[in-house]
Amino acid sequence: MLVVAALAVSAVAVVDRLNPEESGPTRVVLVGDSVTQGSSGDWTWRYRLWEHLRDAGADVDLVGPDQDVAGPPPSAPNLDYADPDFDRDHAGRWGKAFISHDWPVGSLVSAYHPDVVVELLGVNDALWSGATASQLLADAEQFVAEARAADPEVDVVLGGLPQRWYPEIAEYDDELDDLAARLDTVTSRVVVARAPEVFVEDVDTYDLVHPSASGEVKIAAGVADALAGLGIGTPYPRPLPSVPPVPTRPAELVARPLAGAAELSWEPPPGGWTAYVWQRDATRGEEWQRLPQGIAGTTWTAAGLVPGDTYEFRVQMAKGTSVSEVYSDVETVVPSAG
Repeated sequence: MLVVAALAVSAVAVVDRLNPEESGPTRVVLVGDSVTQGSSGDWTWRYRLWEHLRDAGADVDLVGPDQDVAGPPPSAPNLDYADPDFDRDHAGRWGKAFISHDWPVGSLVSAYHPDVVVELLGVNDALWSGATASQLLADAEQFVAEARAADPEVDVVLGGLPQRWYPEIAEYDDELDDLAARLDTVTSRVVVARAPEVFVEDVDTYDLVHPSASGEVKIAAGVADALAGLGIGTPYPRPLPSVPPVPTRPAELVARPLAGAAELSWEPPPGGWTAYVWQRDATRGEEWQRLPQGIAGTTWTAAGLVPGDTYEFRVQMAKGTSVSEVYSDVETVVPSAG
């Protein structure tokens, strides 16, 4: 009787794998570092992936222990997404590495029962722990082994690392397809998700590591393509869409006149790390001019203004090299003579 019962359970499991419509949505856990978690003001590539899967009609449930993005230090984690209206569950944490002891993949698989584990790790191992490409490959192989120890039939997507301007990362990325082919089995598939277009530093990133809005799209496209290869959803549409940069919201600007000057202060939006001040002398019909240096704080004094002239000011926010396309409201100031 025990043998018959075991065979029956096994048969049910196979049916559930082959007929996801009978067992609910496909469960996917996204495991990663800050690139996956994101920070204040980001959409995140998770949002881009979810948006695509929704539009494709895929029945997918993103699962995991967290829902937040990271706030800039010393801010706490928060939900300050560019758009928080999506399935935010994830297992991404700022600073996480293959060798991190928090949220081990075996525990995630046991707790959340994903059908697919999507992994995007390795940058922190290479940059902060000094891991070589061969060590990263060994860590990725161990990651798959630990996931399979918790569920021998789980599928794994190994994320290619797009920051190829680091030699060890480029070497790891070049070997990832061979590793996936070696680990791939009929019952537990292993595939690679790689951005379909080369990342351009300071264009597809807002610093040396983290994706800008266009970088988010490229990562999401690679993951979507990999999931489509597993029968989940459809490949990401081409050409890749053009998306506006972050920050997506304007700063709230206030200006007050001083003697031959104007004092500006602003409340930055989520992700607004730097402010670019624009000004013009409206009385003299000047064109808008952007001050060459960004301001990391939230106040600035415009000096050397002509008393009695009408000046206009606006602020444009930036997150690293990602400069917003939206401006604050225009504030008008007439400096006094003293």
